[in-house]
Formats: sequence, C-alpha cells, structure tokens
Amino acid sequence: MHRTVLLFSIIALYYSLATYGLYVFDAGLLVSALVLFGLPSLALAHFTVAPPLVVLSITMLGAGVAFLLEGIANMYGLWYSLGISQTRLFGLMPLEMLVAIVLQMLFLVLVYEVFFDDGVYTPRSAWQRLGFFVTFAVAIVVLIGLHQYVVNGIFLEYSYVWIIGVLLLSSMAVLVLHKSLSVTFFDRAIDFSLIASMPLGIFLWLSVANVFKVFGYPAAYMSTVSLFGQTVPLEEILLLFVIPFFVATVYEVYLDDAQ
Repeated sequence: MHRTVLLFSIIALYYSLATYGLYVFDAGLLVSALVLFGLPSLALAHFTVAPPLVVLSITMLGAGVAFLLEGIANMYGLWYSLGISQTRLFGLMPLEMLVAIVLQMLFLVLVYEVFFDDGVYTPRSAWQRLGFFVTFAVAIVVLIGLHQYVVNGIFLEYSYVWIIGVLLLSSMAVLVLHKSLSVTFFDRAIDFSLIASMPLGIFLWLSVANVFKVFGYPAAYMSTVSLFGQTVPLEEILLLFVIPFFVATVYEVYLDDAQ
C-alpha cells in the first residue's frame, strides 16, 4: 500500500513537471509522447516482466488502434495530426503518431499490470497470442485501405461516435464471451480507466495547446468542451475513458491470465 502511494506521488510530480516543461518549450508530437509515455513505461517495466512476444502483441494492438483512429479521422476530417515532416503513412498519419499511440498502449498496459493486476501471465502459447493481434492490426489496415481507396464514396454519419462505439462494444463483447471475467475485474477496469485517463488527458491538452493535433470540423462533433482553456470535441473526452477500458479488457483476456 505504501509503495503504491509513493509511486503515485512520484508519478503525479513527474507529470506536473513534464506538462509544464512540454508546454513552455512548445514540444511536438514525438517528444511529448516520449516524455509522457515512453519514459514512464521504461520506469514501470522494472516492476513487471512481460514475455517479449507479449510486448510485440501490444505493439500490434497499438498499431491497429492507431490506424483505426487516424484512418477514420483522416477520411472524415475529424482532426489533423501534425508531425515533424509532411510524410504520412498510407497518406493517413505521421509516423510519429503511430509511435505515440503504440507508446500509449505500452504505457496503459504497464500501469494496469503494476497497479491493478498481479503480474501473472497466461500460459497459452505466446505465438498464439501474437497471431491474434497481428490479425487485428492487419484487418484494421485492410478495412481502412478499402474504405479510402475502393469504397471511398460511402460515408457514415457521426463517425466519431462510431470510433467510440467500436471500442466500447468490442470491450463488452469480450466481457460477455469470456464469462471467467468477474465483477471484480469490471470494477478494476473502471478504476484503471479513471486513473489512466489523466495522462491521456494531459497529452490531449498538449496536443491542442502545442498545435500538433488540430480539431477543425465542428459539424462532425456532438459538442465541444473546454479542457483547461483548450477547446476539444466531447467525443475526445469520452475516448479518454473508453480507450483504457478497451485496453484493459483485451489485455486481460488475450495477453494476461483472465483473472
């Protein structure tokens, strides 16, 4: 208990100083991601040891989520991410954003494992786990590619809500299909989502304040809200909680011990 309180205190101090420094020096996308997610991930990795293929699986999960978010955002004009160069992967997103979202996934998993779980991993084949996440990432890329290059004349209303719905319904489907997950896990996942939303919220605030993510299509948003002086879509606030819940659920079932 004392160790957890101490770690949370150190993390809170780190993020306070990091946020101030990143804002004052007008840090860009990659630097902000490395400071907010990369360095903390390295520190948290000392408290748990994940098999290498589990880490690779998380990387595939992050890549899939990155293409889902940035692909839909690019096609529907929900936001525009700015990197150091104008080069964009498949015309969708800066390479830095792919790195940033993968680092977010690694960070979220480590926070969940260190503070909310027991460090025990499932005995199932690591290659079996990797196969699921490679398939997930490839499927997302293929679907986004088909939508952009083959059936790009078909558009869905409220596309921002579709992003939230896909992640949330996927999480709920996992919970229903894997009945071994208890109410205790559900409560733990909610607590984790509340805590994990804070660093994600800092990154969102910096992305708007330092202008490496631009929200410029108000007609596509349900509403906009003020996040400490920065105007962001209401859907982005919802994603701060939905993404950690999705990560915790998928990770627990497919990479951890489903306890």
